[in-house]
Amino acid sequence: MPSASTTGLDRTAPTPGQPVTFSEDYYQRVVREHGYDTFELERFSFALAGLTADELNLRFLCHHRGGAFLSTPKASRIITTGFGMSGPPHMGTVAQILGITRFQLAGERCQIVLGDLDAHNGKGRSLDQTRELAERFAAFCQRLGFNDTAGILRNQFDDTNCLRNLYLLGFYADDGDFGHAEEDNHSYYASLGVVDDRMTFRRKVSLALMASDFVTLGQDHDAVLVMLGIDEHKYVRFTREIAERLDGNTTLRGDFALASIYSRLTRGFGGQPKMSKSIPDSSISVVSTPEEIRARVTGDEARTPAESPAYQLLCQTFFRPHEETIALIRDCATGSPLWRKTKTELAEYLISVMELW
Repeated sequence: MPSASTTGLDRTAPTPGQPVTFSEDYYQRVVREHGYDTFELERFSFALAGLTADELNLRFLCHHRGGAFLSTPKASRIITTGFGMSGPPHMGTVAQILGITRFQLAGERCQIVLGDLDAHNGKGRSLDQTRELAERFAAFCQRLGFNDTAGILRNQFDDTNCLRNLYLLGFYADDGDFGHAEEDNHSYYASLGVVDDRMTFRRKVSLALMASDFVTLGQDHDAVLVMLGIDEHKYVRFTREIAERLDGNTTLRGDFALASIYSRLTRGFGGQPKMSKSIPDSSISVVSTPEEIRARVTGDEARTPAESPAYQLLCQTFFRPHEETIALIRDCATGSPLWRKTKTELAEYLISVMELW
């Protein structure tokens, strides 16, 4: 799997209409060249939620300020992630749910935000559709093991406190902040017509609400750890810059530790840079047929983990224990009988997950 080092990152934009390929080169650049300040992304040197540093480096890519999060007592810290409700979840989203559920089972307080308003404004989906999807997502998260009594499982529509805080944060935001917060593959998705090609007002509101999600947690917790895909690292940066401007003229505090943990992005099928709900052929989703799932997983002939959607899914869903997952790197490279058997078993597991939807 790709490695990372502690440096900054360049605001290198993709060529319009061309996808960013989330290869080893991309990961190296994302931790090496960040032109807009020292945004350190570090490899793991500590254990978290029962996962050793080695396993964290296998399952995830990197972190920012993880040490500050760990130094905060458990009672005063929280891990959060969230999903847009633009369509039924694909297996990359499932992996995020399984990851935060793993943290919760190890005793961390956790939150999942179901982005119904995000999908409505940011992706142009009808409000009725996104609210219905949020209800289904909530039930799906519970079936995958997330405990909404021990943790927080909520949508955006009903959280009026977070919506009020969005307005308060608006006093400290500038139009220029939003232009620097584009997802790395935005221009590619815009070329396909699945998102607005400009930073429209409704996209700004969607992004500001995500920032408010994070800041609102910081009002009651001394440390917030955001779990996202590495392509979304600019969202956390956006939030941090605004939170640092908070002063005595607001009821909000910005002196909490905002940390982040980033997962590797699951390579998409059909040559797509990542699995995306917006591009159905790129992914396996909960509405894929068993035949499609078997065909895509067993038909994956890539010989390196970075190029293999099947290996990345196996790794990120915790389908095999750490040591077995490491050992399978060689089997993936050779296409051994064990690797073919593992892909078949992985396909059946993903089918069982799909049936929970």
